[in-house]
Amino acid sequence: MKKNQSEDLRSKKAGFDTYAKMHHEFRPFVMSTNADNFKSKIVNTDKFGFRKTYYKKKLIGLDQIKKISKNQNIITGASTAFGMGSPSDKDTIHSHLSKKIPCVSLAARGAPSQQEVVIYLQFKRYFNKVKNIVILSGRNDIGLCAGKNSLFYPEFGGVMGEEERLLNLISQYNFFGLDKWKTGINNLYSLVSIAARKSKSIRLLLGLFSNIYTTNTEKRIKKRLSLSFNKKMAFLKKIIQNDFDTWSMIAKKNNINIIYVYQPVLSWSKRSLSSYEKKINDNERKRFKKIFTIDICRKDIYISHKKFIKQMCQKYSIKFYDANDWLKQSDPRKNFFIDDCHLTAYGNLFLASKIKKILK
Repeated sequence: MKKNQSEDLRSKKAGFDTYAKMHHEFRPFVMSTNADNFKSKIVNTDKFGFRKTYYKKKLIGLDQIKKISKNQNIITGASTAFGMGSPSDKDTIHSHLSKKIPCVSLAARGAPSQQEVVIYLQFKRYFNKVKNIVILSGRNDIGLCAGKNSLFYPEFGGVMGEEERLLNLISQYNFFGLDKWKTGINNLYSLVSIAARKSKSIRLLLGLFSNIYTTNTEKRIKKRLSLSFNKKMAFLKKIIQNDFDTWSMIAKKNNINIIYVYQPVLSWSKRSLSSYEKKINDNERKRFKKIFTIDICRKDIYISHKKFIKQMCQKYSIKFYDANDWLKQSDPRKNFFIDDCHLTAYGNLFLASKIKKILK
């Protein structure tokens, strides 16, 4: 299968053209969110940017949850927990988990471990009594450290696609002012950015300008970006341990059952792949070579990070499950994955059925 054919098949299967219209946006403290009040036939978000939950034949947002139910469950994580690629809001994991009491997704696409905690702390006031918090995560922390331009400030952590999201922050910030010249700067940047993506000559010209004018900040950032994958992981592991310590305090203070589910990944899964999934797996590995400094599909990376997460869960009394083990029981005749870590409607339904059994 040719690359463009594979990408086209992936896009049609996931409805990714609709998801692509839902841009990432900047918000104070949580840094990067999904677009708020996004409406479509496939995906809808509330006023905070969280994907709505299908509960009792209605789509509800976080701002409505207190009025609807005395008890709630939460699922947090990144795009997999958000339901990226789901054909509708009914087909997400959190909607499948909302049969008896509503399960709210606090997931943000591209979120790493640290952002999952920050988002919960920011929005916990909107809940009544939370019974369970399911953390569906693991892959983004690895991808973050493997990214070619990631962790500008390693001691602070970062988000997936940090470079692009910071530029979105700048773009939004320019619209806060009423001065027309600020809007003009933003529009000029957008035009230059679009032109640079399309023209190699413009990229070379901008590169020459960069050589002429270099700031001290640029020099410091370049030094940080030169850190190896292993050094970045060492920084991030300290941050992740702090996150687990925070989750543990949240669980004890509020009597919440917290469950960590190491998310299923196509290249890590222990299931028999369908013919479609085999083609997608080959294509994803080629795509990743352009994005990451190392092969994040390697089994040794998966095993090493899983071991670390499992140790953290044991240390802080959080239940640990590896969804990649569950997938041995999935139907090999059905497609489970859309790409390396996003799931089909069947994938979401299967995963929800497993999670449901371990909820308090």
